[in-house]
Amino acid sequence: MSLMDRRTFGTLMGALAFSPAALAQEARGATAGSERDTIFSLAVLDMVYRDWQSAPNGRGHNIGSVLVDKDNRPVFWARNCVTVTNNATQHGEVRLIQAFLSCPGVGKYMTGYTIYTTLEPCAMCTGMIAMTQVDRVVFVQADPEFGHALAGLKHVHFPRLFQQATVRPLPQKQELEQGWAAYRDANKGSAITDYLLSANAKTIYGSASGDLDRFKVRNRENEAVLAATQDFLKGVGAETFGVKMQDRCPAKI
Repeated sequence: MSLMDRRTFGTLMGALAFSPAALAQEARGATAGSERDTIFSLAVLDMVYRDWQSAPNGRGHNIGSVLVDKDNRPVFWARNCVTVTNNATQHGEVRLIQAFLSCPGVGKYMTGYTIYTTLEPCAMCTGMIAMTQVDRVVFVQADPEFGHALAGLKHVHFPRLFQQATVRPLPQKQELEQGWAAYRDANKGSAITDYLLSANAKTIYGSASGDLDRFKVRNRENEAVLAATQDFLKGVGAETFGVKMQDRCPAKI
């Protein structure tokens, strides 16, 4: 499939994934839930920025994920590590799911959890998310070339699906998507992961921390959510591997 065909396919699949009814529901739902989505979207951008890679031979791509439980507590995080592991499967979502499922008391599935991720999940990650019965995914930046994998699962009537959303008014989302479009036009044949090494992308990711620090909740119930998220980020450091990832397991499941 040519690049233009992939873009056309992505547009069509996006129309399926975000129907007019879904957009209307999103507009009506500017409440506590959408505010939490904003908080956690800023948090996942900040988490990736704390271990920013400026060269292609580093840890991996500047993409990552944060896991949130049914009580709206962030409980786990992971970043893309395809380069340092020399393993093309080690996307942020894959690493997060595999490591969290190994935490004591988690079990086989991840029902009741939401994954917040900086980039729309690819086909591989979408499949793993569906298989492990994650309830919901919220992504920041859309991937017009290789995203919309959930719509593909719907098209083949896959029996395990999840809800997927994005915070459309988030400034970082708009800036990243505009930045990638400009970068792609100026650098023919480039990949979105190339753009995510750029100074422009770094600046946008870096702005999330300040926005989170200055965030003013409109819904009182989210005051505890914001405080818990800020505390969670204090424990985020450089990426670790293997059994060391178990140090991130929450004390209570």
